[in-house]
Amino acid sequence: MPGPGHPQDGFANYNGMILDPPGHRMAAFLSGISIVCFAASYAVALACEASRLAFRSGVRGAAMVAFAAAGLFAHTLFLVWRAVDGGAAPLSSPFDWYLLAAWLLAAGYFWLTIANPRTPVGLFLLPIVLGLVGAATLASREPFLHDSASLFWGRIHGGLHLVWSVSVVLGAIAGLMWLFQAARLARKEAPVRGFRMPSLERLAHVTARTPAVAAWAAAAGFASGMVLNAVNHRRGLLETVPWTDPVVVRMAAVVIWLVIAARIAATAQRRPDGGRTTARLALVSLAVLAASIAWGVLGSTRHGRPPAVQAAAGESP
Repeated sequence: MPGPGHPQDGFANYNGMILDPPGHRMAAFLSGISIVCFAASYAVALACEASRLAFRSGVRGAAMVAFAAAGLFAHTLFLVWRAVDGGAAPLSSPFDWYLLAAWLLAAGYFWLTIANPRTPVGLFLLPIVLGLVGAATLASREPFLHDSASLFWGRIHGGLHLVWSVSVVLGAIAGLMWLFQAARLARKEAPVRGFRMPSLERLAHVTARTPAVAAWAAAAGFASGMVLNAVNHRRGLLETVPWTDPVVVRMAAVVIWLVIAARIAATAQRRPDGGRTTARLALVSLAVLAASIAWGVLGSTRHGRPPAVQAAAGESP
C-alpha cells in the first residue's frame, strides 16, 4: 500500500496533507452530479414557463434560460461521466437511452427558447423531458452484451428508435400548440403580452411531416432489431427474442399505428380540416409512445438477456 505522500495518493502539501491532483478533483466533481441536479433545474425552468400565465416579469426570461442552461450542462456532464468512467456509451442500456432522448429534447428546448423567447415551448416540451428522466430512473442500467457485429446493429437499432421517438414528441408538441392556437383564434382572444405562439401554418407543417419520419424510422428500427436478434443468437450473446415477447408485440403495434397515422396525415393535408386532424393524430401517437415506454419499463421481457447457459455459468463459483 502506498504511504502518505505517494504519487498515487495525490500531491502532499507542506503540512503533510494529501491534495488530489486536478484530474482527481474533476473526477470527484463529475461523480457528484446526479439525475436530481439536472431534473431540478428543468423543473424550475418549467415553473418559470408556467408563471407566464399568471404574471409578467422582467427577470423571468433570464432566470428561465439560466436554469435551462444549468440543467443541460449538468445533464451533459452526467452523460459524459457515464461514458468515460462507467464505459456506458450512448444507447448502451435502457437507462442511457432515456437520458439521451431527454438530452436531445432539452437541447432543442434551450435552442428554441434562445431563438424565440416569447414562444412558451417549455410548457409543452419540458414535461416530456422530465418524464423521460423519470423513466430512466426506473429503467435498467445493465449494458447490453455485444461484440463488433451486434454493436454495429445495436447502434443502428437504438438510433432509429431515438429518431422516431423524438419525431413523435416534436409532432405532438406542434399538434398541441396548433389546437391551443386554433382555439384561441376561434374565440377571437387578444394575444397575451410576451406569450407568442407560432402560426397555424407553421405548426401544421410540422405535424404533417413528422408522422412520415416517425413511421419510416420505426419500421427500419424494427427491421434492424430482427437483424440484431439473429446476430446475437448466432454468436451466443443473447437469448432469441420470440415473436410473442412484450417488446416485439409493443413495437409491432407501434409501427403499425405510425404507418396508419402517416397515411392518414398525408391524406388529411388535402382537406380543409387537415391541420386539426394531424394535430389530433400527433397527440394519439404521443399517447402510444408513452404507453410503449411504460410497458417497456414495467413489463417483463427476454429482450437483452444473456443465454440461460451463459448466465448460469456466470453465477457459478
